[in-house]
Order: sequence, then C-alpha cells, then structure tokens
Amino acid sequence: MNWWGKLIGTGVGMLGGPIGALAGAAIGHLYDDDDPTPQNEKKARILYLAYFFSCAAKIAKADGGVSATEIETTENLMGRFGLDAKTEEFCKNVFRKAKASRRSIDEDLKEAGRLIGFDKNIAASFIGGLFEIARSNGPNINKLQLRYLIRAEERFKIQDGLIQSWLKHGYTPHQEGPDTQISLEQAYEVLNISANASGAEVKKAYYAKAADFHPDKLKSKDLPEKFTEFANSELAKINLAYETIKSAKMTRL
Repeated sequence: MNWWGKLIGTGVGMLGGPIGALAGAAIGHLYDDDDPTPQNEKKARILYLAYFFSCAAKIAKADGGVSATEIETTENLMGRFGLDAKTEEFCKNVFRKAKASRRSIDEDLKEAGRLIGFDKNIAASFIGGLFEIARSNGPNINKLQLRYLIRAEERFKIQDGLIQSWLKHGYTPHQEGPDTQISLEQAYEVLNISANASGAEVKKAYYAKAADFHPDKLKSKDLPEKFTEFANSELAKINLAYETIKSAKMTRL
C-alpha cells in the first residue's frame, strides 16, 4: 500500500477557511473519474500539499514581503514534487491565499504534524523545504522566519537543534553526492553529543539517528521519492559523522 494511504485522520475538515475550501474542492477535480487512487490517499496528498504551501507562503512573507527569489524557490519545490499541471495550480492558489490569510502558521504546523503521524523523515523534509525558502534571500535568516522554523521543530516533535545544524553545516538534500569530510566539531553536532561522550555514548547516538533514516525502514513505508532522497542524504551525514569521530578516537567504538 502506498504510504499516503496509511495516514490516519485525513479529513478535509482539519483545514478551515479559504484554503480548506480549496483543498475540499481539489479532492473532486484534481483526480479523473477513472483514477484508481483510493479516496483517503487523495485526501492525504492534497492536505499535505495544502499545509506545506500554506506554511511556505507564511515563511516567505515573514521577512516583510515575498521576494522574487522566494517565489522561484517555491516553484522549484513544486517541480521536485513532480506535480501535474492541475495540482501545481492548486498549490499556487494555496500559496496566494495563504499570504493574505489570518490563519497562523502554528495551526498549519500542528495539524500537519498529526497528518504525517510525526514521521521524522517526512517532518524533516517538510521543514527542510521551508528552510530553503527562508534561506533563499541570503545566509542571514529573518528572526521571525527562524522563530517559525524552530516552532516547526516543536510541532513536528523532532530533535532540537535541527535548524541550527542546517545553519552551520548547510541543508543540501539534493546535492549530487555527500561531503567526504567534516570537522570533528561538526561530527559531534550532527550526532548531537558532546566532545566528551564515551565510545558507548557515541555508538548509541549513532544507531539511534541512523535507525530513523535506514533504507529498510523507508522501503517498508513506501515513502515518495522526495522524502527518500532527503533521508538518504541525512543518513550519509550521520555515517560520515560517526566515521569521523571513530577516526579521531582511534579506537573501536
């Protein structure tokens, strides 16, 4: 079964206002009558896109206005979703309406977290897209944008420090290949442990983080390609951090 069909609580009523109305209408017209996609999967896909591009608009606007680079980054994200023309137009309409909506980004994040079942891979990918938009105007992220991103960490129930790690080491899930080296300090930050951690603590942190992005786990969930690309990139970083620390300690962990 496709991952989308496994979501629980995908009722359109979760998302209110004009964007909720858009999502409700989309379920009826984005899929052809003979499309075999189960109804709950259709709802899940549409709701995910509605939440993401609603949050994207609020992130883009948080620095005082939506710039051309923020729009370009958002459109690039649409391309990476592999949307058909009708679905892409739906996402653009969500983005436009969300810019003027009084609905808070916190509401979107809270409901989106429930929609994805707080899956760490999907949560990190969702936030990563928002991070790309916030970072598109330059390396210095606006304070309100940063506050929104950190709030997303909280609402999606993922580890603290994810955003700070991306600010320091970069967020590049779609690069051609992983970095081949990082500093020891960076390695400890990736595993979220102190430089004084024992061998056992390093190993425990490594296995805990690697388990969340393991290929077998991803395969069992049948995640969309966008999420698996991100997860594989994160796993590469985790492996590199572990090997860097092992080499530095010059002992078997």
